[in-house]
Amino acid sequence: MTTSSSFPRVGWFRALAGTLLPPTLAALGAVTLIGRWAGELPDPVAVHFGPGGAADRFASLDSAWWSPLVGPAFAAGLCLVLVLLTRRDLRAARVGAAVGAGTGAFVAVLPVALMAPQRGLADAADAALGGWWMALAAIAGLAAAAVGYATVPAPGPATASRPPREDAPRIDLAEGEKVAWSGSASMPPWPAVVIGVVPAVVVTGLLAFGSGSVVLVLVVAAISAVLMALLLAPVRVTADAAGLAARTPITGRPLRIPLDEIAEADVVMVGVLNKFGGFGYRVGPGGTGLIVRPGPALRITRGDGSRLTVTVDGAEQAAAVLNALAARGRARR
Repeated sequence: MTTSSSFPRVGWFRALAGTLLPPTLAALGAVTLIGRWAGELPDPVAVHFGPGGAADRFASLDSAWWSPLVGPAFAAGLCLVLVLLTRRDLRAARVGAAVGAGTGAFVAVLPVALMAPQRGLADAADAALGGWWMALAAIAGLAAAAVGYATVPAPGPATASRPPREDAPRIDLAEGEKVAWSGSASMPPWPAVVIGVVPAVVVTGLLAFGSGSVVLVLVVAAISAVLMALLLAPVRVTADAAGLAARTPITGRPLRIPLDEIAEADVVMVGVLNKFGGFGYRVGPGGTGLIVRPGPALRITRGDGSRLTVTVDGAEQAAAVLNALAARGRARR
């Protein structure tokens, strides 16, 4: 056995409190603000806007007034699922809490973005969704995600005390010999084409046939371009005496695991329908994952039992290098 039997665990109360508090505060603020606007809003109000920014679905003002409360409820359900899957891994649980808090706050503030353009109108059908109000909801979601992430305690030392298993992949490495490995992986062509073409078609259609806000179209185009760039960016992996480093714009900063925390490196297969629920920086029952394509992936198990999975070409070579370096370092102790 290569990993510690003592796994860090996430407290349910702390995780739920950190995940629910930001969306709840956002929902209360949204309900209060919509209440103050009630005399200026039409009844029924628009609760959905089409691709062009024009209102196409309506509901009573009373139901829309309390709709921000869906945000905390959504966050609670999402938090329960994510923490249930990741409770034995503080790193994954922190991401799960951030996702729950951020998504819940966005959902809570979204009705404010929908109601704001309708103030002073006699008929909600005359409203057009404004891109700046949607940006406000997105900012609220990002701020709540930061709070949720900070609420879950940072993991402690994950130093591995034992060398990797004898049957784990490794290379022959002489005393004093230096070795380093680097590789990369990127999304295969077919999803890249879909991701690149679909936003362009949607934006072109909005410009050609839409009757809504030009600002909203530009916001959609900008967000689509950023998401496309992030998804198509390759992940670059380095394995050397310092440990593992994985670099990609998706995470903003490199993911690093020091060599003394690497209990074992092995290779796993990642499918299109994978345990991480998609592509990008993900969380799941197997810990955290940096998943950019289906196929072989390098999986690192830390000394505390937490795991990071990174899709990279030549994953077995990377695992062999890391295991050899880890085994040599622990033999010197």
